[in-house]
Amino acid sequence: MNYSDPAVISALIQAVGSVVAAIIAAVCVGIIGKQIGDRQRLQEHLELALGDIAFLLAVEAEHCERHQRISHQSFKQGVRKVVNDRGLRWSGRFTPGRVKALLEAKDIKLFALAQQRDAANS
Repeated sequence: MNYSDPAVISALIQAVGSVVAAIIAAVCVGIIGKQIGDRQRLQEHLELALGDIAFLLAVEAEHCERHQRISHQSFKQGVRKVVNDRGLRWSGRFTPGRVKALLEAKDIKLFALAQQRDAANS
């Protein structure tokens, strides 16, 4: 085989070019696939966290209602102050109404996500 022949050189260049193009395409697909998968996992975690926030806000509301019935005080602000003094801060961005609106806007299937989470944990 004569490597100085222009037809041979052309064929080698095409072959190497095809291999390099395939490698670049495979790497790009892998990177994009990972980004999409990471985004989907983050979205699922956000949706679960919003559901957990909604649950905890409902627990707080029920707890305050029971205190109100028993002692005629909810102690809500007092308890929040104690927690605040321990270093945890309430941003106020996830009020019950805002969480509900976020969950409804995203049409989240919380029950299904919670089941998936629980199945993964068992």
